[in-house]
Amino acid sequence: MTASTASVTTHGRWRSWRRWAPAAASGWSWFLIVMGIFWSLGGAGYPFGRNDRTGPDYSSLLAGMERDVGGPIITMFGVVALAVAWQLERRARHPRRRKPLIVGGVGVAAVIVGVVLDGRMIVLLPPLGILPIGWLRADWPTLFQVAVAAGAALFLLASIDYADGTRGPDPQDLRRRRASAWIRTGRIATYVAMACPLPYALIRLAWSRGWAVGAPEPFVVSLLRNQPENVYIEPTLASFAAGGAILTSGLLSRWGRWFPTWIPGLRGRVVPMWFPLLLGGSAVVGIFVFGRGLLLGQLGVQLPGQLDTFQLWGEPVYDRAYWGAGGLGWCLFPLWSISLAVALTGYYYRYAASDQELARQ
Repeated sequence: MTASTASVTTHGRWRSWRRWAPAAASGWSWFLIVMGIFWSLGGAGYPFGRNDRTGPDYSSLLAGMERDVGGPIITMFGVVALAVAWQLERRARHPRRRKPLIVGGVGVAAVIVGVVLDGRMIVLLPPLGILPIGWLRADWPTLFQVAVAAGAALFLLASIDYADGTRGPDPQDLRRRRASAWIRTGRIATYVAMACPLPYALIRLAWSRGWAVGAPEPFVVSLLRNQPENVYIEPTLASFAAGGAILTSGLLSRWGRWFPTWIPGLRGRVVPMWFPLLLGGSAVVGIFVFGRGLLLGQLGVQLPGQLDTFQLWGEPVYDRAYWGAGGLGWCLFPLWSISLAVALTGYYYRYAASDQELARQ
């Protein structure tokens, strides 16, 4: 298969999501409505509150929402999501409805990511989710979060499809300026996304050696004394962060567009557009919700059922002496996720035009 043929095939697959994403968003909304009614009536498997034993440890914002309240809320949210999905699927071109519908579709996804998901997503979504360890340990409340994350992705795709399908004819120079602006901004955002995880990696490596970087020495000493395995865990976490920076650099590198020659069967072929967008988009979600949990801990916010810092370490970790707590992830991870999302958008605009040109040949 030639590079052009591979790109045409890739482009066709990439475009195919427009045919099923809106309908899938409606189907997902029906799933949420049915489950919400089922749980409101006392059905088993409610995934929040006391039934989610590991949720508080990952800073779940819904750790205190029990079935009698959560069931109706889930049902109502499903009804709202269904109404939005139905309008997105109809592709109504009314100018007064276009912007509210786009905001509504993106808003459904934002509520899911910002409220429902928690730090567990960083080990279940790609790229870490490719490893089987997290999935083998996952319980039903965790798996339900994965299903909810899929709903967020569907609503985001449906909103993009609706926005593109109802947009008026833009002048070619306007489209070119818009693409150029995203490409320039995306390039800067890529460098920011590459830099954000590096302090986390350096601080974690320092802690594994017993060096008091970003935290008082008694805290670092107790970290290794209470959990000796941190000698290996901390470098592993650091390697994940450093690996994320390296993978992000691919958005500006040749190997982010063409598979390297050392990969058997793929060498020299065009990287499918969906591949970096899927991996990167999943990382955006995982990094954001994980960083949110670190930020809440740094601010001293105590969620229902969550162990406080004295129970965990015997030390508070939210005063000035603990500025490096969590490897500075509490302040850099939210920035990392946002900059990575902008970098992925710039990557898309950089190569979408060439993919479309190859698809026409």
